[in-house]
Amino acid sequence: MTGFLLALSLLLNIMALLAIILLFLRQNKLMETEKKQEKIVNEMEEVISTYLVQMKEENDEFINRVSQLKINALTEKAESKEKNVKAQKMIETNDKPNRLARASALQAVKAYKKNSDQADKQIELKGESVSGFDSKASAAKVEKQSDSEAQQHHASSLLDNVLILKKQGLAEDEIAKILGKGRTEIALMLKFRQNQQE
Repeated sequence: MTGFLLALSLLLNIMALLAIILLFLRQNKLMETEKKQEKIVNEMEEVISTYLVQMKEENDEFINRVSQLKINALTEKAESKEKNVKAQKMIETNDKPNRLARASALQAVKAYKKNSDQADKQIELKGESVSGFDSKASAAKVEKQSDSEAQQHHASSLLDNVLILKKQGLAEDEIAKILGKGRTEIALMLKFRQNQQE
């Protein structure tokens, strides 16, 4: 019986050793998984921190770009205001010597209108005095009226173009270049229009 107990004791010791070995292996696996999880957590933290750093750098760069755009827009506005002020000063300085020229141009326009009115009256009188030339006089009168209407239409469309370009902020010189007219003619048109509105 001692042999049996000895064999049983030996068998129980072997089973206990196997259980201890199994527990040790499981504990090692558990420790390895904990170490792996710690590594994964550390790697994730590093990735997230680098991502956050990159986002911060991109945000700073974006803010710098936006501030640069604002600064550029402000400088462009300031430059355009300065250009407008300079253009106004140039126009004012150019207007002073040209006032006499404008006045003489106004007188020329008035004289031209008077001459054309007198010519119309003379044509009417000649047409009434000579009965044989009534048809020719009336034809000339109709032709003269159609010419004057065409000139008025051309002048009004030119005036419309001048006003449109002026509203766009162009100077008189630029308008004259675009339309192929003289600067004084454009200035006179704008002055007449301004006087009519007043």
